[in-house]
Amino acid sequence: MEWQVLADVRAATNALHGGHLPPHTREPVHVRVGRLANWAGVCQLAARAGGWELFPVAGTDASAATGPVGMADLLSGIYALAEQGERWKALIRTAVQQRHAAVRAGGAVPEQSLEERLNDLHPGFERDLADAEAFFTGPGSLEDLHLFFY
Repeated sequence: MEWQVLADVRAATNALHGGHLPPHTREPVHVRVGRLANWAGVCQLAARAGGWELFPVAGTDASAATGPVGMADLLSGIYALAEQGERWKALIRTAVQQRHAAVRAGGAVPEQSLEERLNDLHPGFERDLADAEAFFTGPGSLEDLHLFFY
């Protein structure tokens, strides 16, 4: 069942990046963030489908793990990173709402791009997004996970 769930996770999170290596800077930032945030929902669905429980992995020493990685461990680790995509989606909503509020208030339209605004709200955003994309897409990433599972 784990192999089928893994295949379903890969199918549901198809990056659709056209074979380009990360960072996917040719695409709008909301598309890039949305692609990462999708992983969180897929991990939650996979865990529910298989009866596994996601658990916090922050602060866990990976070298202390014993035995083969189980599906709950795998999904929890992926979910921990995918959650950041969900936080960035919320940050995008905040940036857009702030822009709309300024326009409604009769103020000048901010000249910053969305990416620049996100970097102001989350210093290092561009670098962090590129790192997350490298984790989720491309050679040696989750796309190759089936080679190392169990």
